[in-house]
Amino acid sequence: MNRKQTLIKAFQRGHLLSLRNPMYRQWIQKFIVDEIKGDIGKGDITSSSILKENRNVKAIIIVQENGIVAGIDETRFLLESYGIKVSKSVKDGAAIRNNDVIMEIEGKEKNILKTDRSALDLLQRMSGIATLTYSLIKKTRNKIGIAPTRKTQWRYLDKKATYLGKGLTHRLALWESILIKDNHLTAIRKEGIRDYVSESIKRAWKKRKNGNFIEIEVTNSKEALEAAKTFKELKAKQNNIPCLVMLDNINPVKIRKIIKEIKSKGCYNDVLIEASGGIKPENIVEYAKSGADVLSLGYLTHSPKALDMALIIK
Repeated sequence: MNRKQTLIKAFQRGHLLSLRNPMYRQWIQKFIVDEIKGDIGKGDITSSSILKENRNVKAIIIVQENGIVAGIDETRFLLESYGIKVSKSVKDGAAIRNNDVIMEIEGKEKNILKTDRSALDLLQRMSGIATLTYSLIKKTRNKIGIAPTRKTQWRYLDKKATYLGKGLTHRLALWESILIKDNHLTAIRKEGIRDYVSESIKRAWKKRKNGNFIEIEVTNSKEALEAAKTFKELKAKQNNIPCLVMLDNINPVKIRKIIKEIKSKGCYNDVLIEASGGIKPENIVEYAKSGADVLSLGYLTHSPKALDMALIIK
């Protein structure tokens, strides 16, 4: 098994997060409608009160710190939905520096004022996630895969931002892949089944064609070994889907020991190893040395700092 290629096959779905994809485009359209409606409500009463005219004006969006830009395509889609023309912009995923102009726009003044906060929210949050992701990849010297979890605020937008920061996307949503979590295992144990890890994987295997990968979350070496052995047995019959063992809330020292045990049982080439739980910028280097194939961090999407930006009407 080529571990890197298998990991990309399982966890890299960023190519789906394009406005050329009807599913993503429809989701973005609904997101933008809901976002603008929530902000405007019955109307922008400030602009209606203050502005006597609705002139055609030009404006720029500038960044006020270094980072990686993300959300350009989605922001363009938002602005154009309100008749605002984007005359020039940088590309998503580009490295940007303090005071760089990342977008030039033109349109009715009231429309620009109506959408400026939503546009900046999109760009600032997505760019913040992309910048954080890129910095962690650089910190770990690009020697291990880095992915978010499903602890997102803006679902696909957060996943795309990670992708633009050179990270993996992991599972996009519940419909996309099979991930057996602790509550699933608890439910099986309540059925009185002793080998709950093995049984859960066998049940999932029957539905493997429905997902992009199969993964199981475990919390100790016994569960990890049982999972790896079960995957090996099943893949001997039909090896056609990435299989992963997620080591949840296990420290780097124990992860190394578990991987050593999996290798000793001859199962290492049948599974990828994901480490998750409690991984942060402060300890990510130690986790990167653990031998895992990929690290997943809720931190990427629940604790990013928004990249500082401003929209200025000329």
